[in-house]
Amino acid sequence: MTRNKILNRGQSRTVRPCLLACAIGLALTANQAHALNISRGDLNINVDTTVSYGIGFRVASRDDDLIAKSHFDPTIGGAPLQQQIDARGRFSANSDDGNLNFDKWDPIFNAARITSEVDLTYRRYGAFVRGNFFHDFTLNRMDELSDDAKDQVGQRARLLDAFVYGDFDVADRTLSVRLGRQVVSWGESTFLAGGINSINPVDITALRTAGAELRDAFLPLNMLWTSIDLSPNLALEAVAMFEWEAVEAEPSGTFFATNDFATAGGRYAMLNFGLVPQPVRNTDLYDEVCINGNFAASDATIAGGQPLPPQLVALGCTAAFPRARDIDARDSGQWGLALRYFAPWLNDTEFGLFYLRYHSRLPLLSGQAVTSPDVTSGRVIVEYPEDINLWGLSFNTNLGGWSIGGEVSYRDNVPVQIDDVELLFAGLSPLNAVLPAEFERFRSQLGEYAPGEFIPGYERRKASQAQVTFTNLVGPNNWIRADQVALVGEFGATHFWNLPDRDVLRFEGPGTDTGGGPNRVDGGNSRNPVRTEDGFATAFSWGYRLVVAPTYNAVFGTPWNMTPRLAFNHDVQGVTPGPGGNFIKGRRQLTTGVSFDYQARWRLDFAYTNFFGAGSNNLLGDRDFVSASISYSF
Repeated sequence: MTRNKILNRGQSRTVRPCLLACAIGLALTANQAHALNISRGDLNINVDTTVSYGIGFRVASRDDDLIAKSHFDPTIGGAPLQQQIDARGRFSANSDDGNLNFDKWDPIFNAARITSEVDLTYRRYGAFVRGNFFHDFTLNRMDELSDDAKDQVGQRARLLDAFVYGDFDVADRTLSVRLGRQVVSWGESTFLAGGINSINPVDITALRTAGAELRDAFLPLNMLWTSIDLSPNLALEAVAMFEWEAVEAEPSGTFFATNDFATAGGRYAMLNFGLVPQPVRNTDLYDEVCINGNFAASDATIAGGQPLPPQLVALGCTAAFPRARDIDARDSGQWGLALRYFAPWLNDTEFGLFYLRYHSRLPLLSGQAVTSPDVTSGRVIVEYPEDINLWGLSFNTNLGGWSIGGEVSYRDNVPVQIDDVELLFAGLSPLNAVLPAEFERFRSQLGEYAPGEFIPGYERRKASQAQVTFTNLVGPNNWIRADQVALVGEFGATHFWNLPDRDVLRFEGPGTDTGGGPNRVDGGNSRNPVRTEDGFATAFSWGYRLVVAPTYNAVFGTPWNMTPRLAFNHDVQGVTPGPGGNFIKGRRQLTTGVSFDYQARWRLDFAYTNFFGAGSNNLLGDRDFVSASISYSF
């Protein structure tokens, strides 16, 4: 029977094995040779180890439009409105820490890594264990990064997969079982998130690091996975998850981070629309500086590297909205079913039908209203909502030399992030009791709240996503004279049902620094300096991803194989509601690189990535980088 089986090794699928590798640009990782292969009768032990080193450098200068105005002039908050508008920078200080911490040509990662896995099989049973260790020689020594951030990207050893598995005969059928920490991948998506493949969280930082492999990105969870053949062409799968874990997003202050307060190391959100300087850079200093009042202990600087004067540090503390304890999801209540049908009568097409109940892996922002005139008496809260339902339908087939896979998914009870300015103004709304002038009051689409009241920062909505992926492995008869050319293209669209008009409720979009309602310019509200017209989330959005990767064997008369690659991302229309939306209208990304492989053991890789398009809504727009890595598998 030909169908997508879950591999014993914790990898995602066997169909189209090149697709995933080519797709992410970690392409063409060679199959590892077993350094240790012990066979004693029915007992087999395989041990694989990969050692790698990767380094990356920033190659673009900072764009002033992506840095807070107060960085260039820490007193800009006291200037007239038009001077504030004309001043360099943007009306936010909550997305630029990673930008400020790295100058052009600075190393952005500099890491050595070792990953080792052991696969033990005895007849129809087995056990698999995988772990890794890495040390980043740059990030682990950065004074600007908090201890929480360094724990994630500076140095870490961890156990990844650890499960037992076996095949059993049940009523003349084969029952496959896997129990323990593992990765289960459903659906046909290659690039785009938010579809059927929502079981395991992702370590986004691992994907950014040169020398990392695809297997490093998906974080195993403790779960039970089973599959039984109902007929020669029909199989039923079930998965029960015993724990919940969040996605590991870029920690605050690291190069690719675009949120300074909601990820690891985030301690506070800045109010006052980027017009007041941040009190500290390393958030571990926040309590000493802002709570204990030791302003001289601040490490904050302004443009040019000069220390921020103590009186301005104190001002920054008055605009820092502290982060409260996160509200994590519970471990229970997550499970799923999948039905797979292989249709030999329809060009060997495989169909999949899926249901999954899970909790959000992505953080959403809620708040607690202020309890006194001190605005720092309020709180920002990172929350992971529970009980999302997902239904999906997938297919994969071959047509005219192309492997074609697609899926349609429908999610119910999806939490959608409300615009953070509306959340902020709702949190400050108790102060309206002492603000008699309507022009001075904090007006939010969420209404007014009592002191200390919890403010949900999201609404539950329904969403659909459709995508299709085309893959072709072209043989040696091609116009670029390669031994093989891998072509991958994925097209996807997302639609959120019954999303209200933005005049009723605005949902968060990257780079929407100010509110979309009344403002000081039009005389409607003094709290909102200018109106943001575009960039809020839209009901519909779509885009595509392309990869071309030719391979030249025995290049230049050597035993090395060379694979240049070109990857292009384009978000064509709309802004996908967040968190973690796929598309921002006009955003593009171009990656070009080349890898060299030798005897399935040595691999060298060099790459350059350029972010562009979407203006100030593209928070990575000035963070182009180059990277190089070397790895050895044994």
